[in-house]
Amino acid sequence: MAGAPVGIVGLGLRDRSDRASAILESSIELGADAQFIIERSEISEFDQGLIDWRGMLDSRHWLVLSTSCLLEGESMKWAWGSSLTFAELEGCKSVMVVDMPRDSGRLEEAWGSVIERIRQIHLLFIGPKAMKALAELEGIEEGNLLGEIRSRSLVPIVCSFDPEKGVASISHALGQEIIEVGKEVGFERWLAGFLCELPQSGSGASGIASAAGSASG
Repeated sequence: MAGAPVGIVGLGLRDRSDRASAILESSIELGADAQFIIERSEISEFDQGLIDWRGMLDSRHWLVLSTSCLLEGESMKWAWGSSLTFAELEGCKSVMVVDMPRDSGRLEEAWGSVIERIRQIHLLFIGPKAMKALAELEGIEEGNLLGEIRSRSLVPIVCSFDPEKGVASISHALGQEIIEVGKEVGFERWLAGFLCELPQSGSGASGIASAAGSASG
């Protein structure tokens, strides 16, 4: 990254076993100024009233969340919703990762929560394992899923990444990009790199393609 490090905060589980945590850890490796909203602990519940939302989100580029986290207890569900509200107030762009929950039967519940908050999301990432299940849930062909979600929701960027092929698919207001990264990387690493590069490259079609292509670090 050129210039000042990109500022990122993430709402992950306290044991760091979730995708949002993995993305945040990858962004730290790539040089981002990244911070977890909730401290690490083996105890899952926490006192949500102690979170300094404004202090955490002030002057940050991105807030990273995942759908599976909101299914992990009342404290996390509350924090998940509150983080989106405060991010909007503080001008921090929200990144939502739609991943398969531990109980795959709860994907519809998690996706419903995203739909309720869709106007607060700037970048929506559909995990590779969730693509097919979500396409079936929405009644959309998998190849058209990203574009359909973007056109319906007006989320500025809707994307996914196939780690086996090393290919990123990105739908945005100006069209759709299919970018070959050139090597196999995990989707968490790719998304972390994309978030680190995007503020530097810009939000136009060429900037998005450039950020996606160099996102593996």
